[in-house]
Amino acid sequence: MNKTESRRALNKLVFEMATSLGYEVVDDGDGGRVTFIKPDHKNYYDSMEYHRSYFDICVLNDASNEVKEDAKTIEWFIETQRKAFNI
Repeated sequence: MNKTESRRALNKLVFEMATSLGYEVVDDGDGGRVTFIKPDHKNYYDSMEYHRSYFDICVLNDASNEVKEDAKTIEWFIETQRKAFNI
């Protein structure tokens, strides 16, 4: 598997992880970032931004504790998978 294939595979796994935690993956079409948001969200603060190139999760300070904990889980998952894919 080359580097591009590895990066695509990692992104796919991250999307599957977010979906398994109950988030929808919303792609605004800008190519770099997607938003993970729960269908029953109360406001936009309860969402996460994921950068596909940097494999980075961003959560606002005003997000609920549940969203912050989910972000930590996804960050841990990303780091373990990056090591596995050697990215």
